[in-house]
Amino acid sequence: MAKYKCPTLGDCDKANAGEIFERSPGEDLRCPGCNTLLDQVNTPSGGSQGGVSKPVIAGAVVAAVAVMAGAGYFFMGRGAESAPAVVAEAPAVVAEAPATEASSASAPAVGPVATGAAPAGGIGPDEAETKALRAKGETDLRTGDAAAAELSSNKAAANEMLKLAIARMSQGKLDEAEKTLTSARELDPKQSLVPYNMAVLRLKQGRTEDALKEFEASFMAGFPYFDKMDQDPDLDSMRKDPRFNKLVDQYRKQTT
Repeated sequence: MAKYKCPTLGDCDKANAGEIFERSPGEDLRCPGCNTLLDQVNTPSGGSQGGVSKPVIAGAVVAAVAVMAGAGYFFMGRGAESAPAVVAEAPAVVAEAPATEASSASAPAVGPVATGAAPAGGIGPDEAETKALRAKGETDLRTGDAAAAELSSNKAAANEMLKLAIARMSQGKLDEAEKTLTSARELDPKQSLVPYNMAVLRLKQGRTEDALKEFEASFMAGFPYFDKMDQDPDLDSMRKDPRFNKLVDQYRKQTT
């Protein structure tokens, strides 16, 4: 299990007491005292809290597949000979992940942030889509299709990382959010919300030119959420930019 602590010192009894929480993959990562998103506690074998290295990502994928099917032995046991390379290099450390099915169906895409944090921007993935990906991975695992199970699990994990990156952006943890988005992009290069949220991050960093490139990459990947984008407060600085408006007009027409 990964260990976490509440970051809201001064505002939460749990944080003030230095209480440590252990969470398994898929469990709710919010503080039971103040409902704030927990921060992972570094372990001797782990990397920095914000970064998610490729070996750790592999561990997260393996853990996600094992939890979904309740049959992790498939990859580590009798399926070891045909299992993807990503399983072989998985360490014992499990990457942090935000709440999944354990969360209420009516809960927002991103959990509450620390007191005083800026309002959450960006656009998170659809929870129904993530749930369907997990279910497909479970089905593929049961039928013995390891490659398809890994693909579905990667996409579901990328969606969870997207939610975590948005939460970190809202807390002002831009470096950590960037590392999380980069890891999500490696897991699912075709997810259009990854470059979109990376563009939002670039705007927060004052990198307008890079943001425009990310917006275009998102639109080219089939970004369908133009209505939500129109209400995203993080894009207010771009709404009078003719280059941005040209891109939006061009790709919005392709979705209508």
